[in-house]
Amino acid sequence: MNERILFVDDDVRVVSALQRSLYRSYEIEIAGGPEDALAAIAESGGFAVVVSDLKMPGMPGTDFLARVKEIAPDTVRVLLTGCADIDAAISAVNEGNIFRLLTKPCPQDVLTTALDDALGQYRLQTSERELLQDTLTGAVAVLMEVLATAHPAAFGRAARIRRYVRQLGLALNPENLWQFEAAAMLSQIGSISTPPEVLRKQQANQELSPEEQRCFLSIPAIGRRLIAMIPRMEPVARMIGFQRYEYLDPAGLPPGERAVALGGQILRAALDFDQLVLGGAEPQAALAELRARGSYDPAVLAAFDPAQVPAMAEGEAALVCERGSQEGVEDLELFHSITDKVRRALRN
Repeated sequence: MNERILFVDDDVRVVSALQRSLYRSYEIEIAGGPEDALAAIAESGGFAVVVSDLKMPGMPGTDFLARVKEIAPDTVRVLLTGCADIDAAISAVNEGNIFRLLTKPCPQDVLTTALDDALGQYRLQTSERELLQDTLTGAVAVLMEVLATAHPAAFGRAARIRRYVRQLGLALNPENLWQFEAAAMLSQIGSISTPPEVLRKQQANQELSPEEQRCFLSIPAIGRRLIAMIPRMEPVARMIGFQRYEYLDPAGLPPGERAVALGGQILRAALDFDQLVLGGAEPQAALAELRARGSYDPAVLAAFDPAQVPAMAEGEAALVCERGSQEGVEDLELFHSITDKVRRALRN
């Protein structure tokens, strides 16, 4: 675990003396001002604790620690201040930018106690976050294992959709691409409540009864409800819920809403493209059909590159609808890469 401590003061002699007196007990690094400290944080990947002087040229310690909170939220922040500056320091405490306030001159035993407490706080924060990450990704993994076991064909379709969505995502370059890929892999999770015969008939382009049609059309809503129960996966859940919505111009929507709308449109185009290919259409013909329908996001269709979609061999479309659990087992390997991306994203 990273337990390095960064001392920041424009008087390098002060922090150098602290480094010499504490090096036996702690891993200490020093910086001669806020700019040097921010560069060190960026280059090193962060510190467990940052201890900053209040009065520094260019940027006061309160502003510097507020910046540290933005770029390294797990870092525990300690402020050193003189008694004359106590009002500014109290303001920093109230704003949540510092963990502990120390007045100068600070006896070494008081400083070491504060450092031990700060490191303890850092360990608590990081262990709780890691537990949350593992819980979230574990919950997602369980859902996908269930889908792969219960409906291997639906899981196989999700794996194909994920390939299309990744190609579109790389072309459109959205932020948080992992959310789009996760939405693709989880897009069929609502199928766990759908009878296998309904899914088989739908993928084989066979006519569904009204009741079967209602069951099939409920898949996005069920998937959204399941994923929305997982904290911090709400944008992914909403993309899944929007996978059957027709295109509406997202102009005027906030950035987060535009991302969700784009995710839903990417899923919709990928799902309908996949259905056409399953029906025997060549990729170029399938894309032409989507464009002729006129109800898709033009930017999504413009980014679709059928040349990157390998054509199915003769008879392969029928096999896709009939494959057993082996397909789900193989496609789980694709899912593992997505869970890794989810885990990395949730660290932020």
